[in-house]
Amino acid sequence: MEPEEAEAQHDPTTVVPESDRPCFRVYDGWSVTDSGRKLKPGVWLHTMSAPKRNCEPVPVDSWICGPLYVEAQTFDGTGNSFGRLLRFKNTAGRWRTWAMPMELLRGDGTDLRGELLAMGLSIDPNGRFHLARYLQERDPKRKVRCALQVGWCGAVFVLPDAVIGPDATSVVFQSGERGHEEHGQGGTLDGWRGEIAARAVGNPLFIVGLSAAFAGPMLARCNAESGGLHFVGDSSTGKTTLLEAAASVWGGANYRRSWRATGNGIEGVAILVNDCLLALDEISECDPREVGNIVYALGNGRGKQRASRSGAARAVSRWQAFIVSTGERTIATTMAEGGHRSKAGQSVRLLDIPAARQHGCFDVLHDQPSGAALSDAIKRAAVTHYGRAGRAYLERLAHDPRDFAATLEVIKGLADFNRQDFEGQDKRAAGRFALLALAGELATEYGLTGWPEGDAIKAAVIGFKAWRSLRGRGNDERRQILERVSNFIERHGDGRFSNADAGNEIPVRERVGWWRDSQGSRLYLFTADGMREALKGFDFNRALDELEACAVIPKAGANGKRSKLERIGGRTVRVYEVQADALGSSHGD
Repeated sequence: MEPEEAEAQHDPTTVVPESDRPCFRVYDGWSVTDSGRKLKPGVWLHTMSAPKRNCEPVPVDSWICGPLYVEAQTFDGTGNSFGRLLRFKNTAGRWRTWAMPMELLRGDGTDLRGELLAMGLSIDPNGRFHLARYLQERDPKRKVRCALQVGWCGAVFVLPDAVIGPDATSVVFQSGERGHEEHGQGGTLDGWRGEIAARAVGNPLFIVGLSAAFAGPMLARCNAESGGLHFVGDSSTGKTTLLEAAASVWGGANYRRSWRATGNGIEGVAILVNDCLLALDEISECDPREVGNIVYALGNGRGKQRASRSGAARAVSRWQAFIVSTGERTIATTMAEGGHRSKAGQSVRLLDIPAARQHGCFDVLHDQPSGAALSDAIKRAAVTHYGRAGRAYLERLAHDPRDFAATLEVIKGLADFNRQDFEGQDKRAAGRFALLALAGELATEYGLTGWPEGDAIKAAVIGFKAWRSLRGRGNDERRQILERVSNFIERHGDGRFSNADAGNEIPVRERVGWWRDSQGSRLYLFTADGMREALKGFDFNRALDELEACAVIPKAGANGKRSKLERIGGRTVRVYEVQADALGSSHGD
């Protein structure tokens, strides 16, 4: 006798009266009908056969799939994205839940069956229409709000396999796909604290990297903008180690992503890690022509506008995330290889941090013989202990009622983040590092890092100073404008300019102006077309404002114009006067 048959003999008899047919019923174990038929576990459709001549209808029992229950009806906060919360037993004998979007029932339901089969539910291939009918006929009274992506949903934080915070039972993560392996868990929280976080003590860049991992959920709580850090340095200095350690806060090896992707691909990754950390390794693997647009998109938190099949505009994807990136080249250098100029907005969204300390990215080796050995130890720990710290952080943060926006303003007011000579871009960057300081200190307060109080703030200050040392002082766009004009003069000073006092005796091809020496300094007289060519890629009037602010060109006259009329070679020409010495000294600041 087969084991399944023996089990069936001990299961109770089920009776499905003719008056109840047709109907669906779910059996968790083997059953026997009143007619003596053995029913294996699953969803069954009980009907009556079609009447035939001289024959009475007889009961017909059709197996549809394994045990499957419709637990609740789901929909989002706007009354859309309806679905069903399903609970079913897979072929391994384990129960699991899944919030199924109703849209998967469209057509013949192939997409739905594919997802359920991949999750381990047994399905009769001949009963596909019965499965769709069963799911649609069930109209559960229980109503649950669904979240369509990871991150904050009101007061709770949604992960693919868990909802954390008050009233967590009233929200469920709903997705049409089963593959959400980013937020996996392994090892223990104590192991992560002792083998990863403890080794950050005395290593400010390491503390900054781990603080960045905790900063993602703080963006919404502080009304802060998305953005991040880009660790720059030579190969084998430990940049990727910092990235892997930061990623271990939220997940395992699948969490870290490569820059080797299109803009659309990285947009999809950003949606998967909304309100968390976006970890991108090695910017050189990305097409340099796409880097600028990707940086803007990640910082803005909005995807491309796309059309639906009907041509109407589809909803734009949105996300927030704190970004940590690595590479051997800066954002600007990478973009230049693709023939694009880095704009100030891009450089402020992803801040270049030089990864150069005493031992690569590290200062303290924590009993390891070298920076490489410390890096290897951290990497081993990161593939063993992961995903625990982020969830423990959320458990505390979701129940913490404090006004973190006000706390962030206090940290921004610290002297190191609020000097009088800071301009707009300095202040934006300082705000980014203040957020890192807040997140790191909060993780320490929650008992997750073991760092001394105040270490996260000190590390953020060191990171901010490192950014300023690499970037230089002042406004980044102003510096780029000064460099552009200075480089233009260096390239064309001998070929496309001539002595204004020599008239037009010297022929010049594609003239852009003249020069005139006075009291040991040289004045360049740009034509209007020449000045526009020199400032190509910048807003012309905005660029003139910056040149005027640096005393490179004279202030506007009473008529509001910055150009003036000059008599050159017997004719009157309108030119822009550029002080070469002022350009050089301003450029050097």
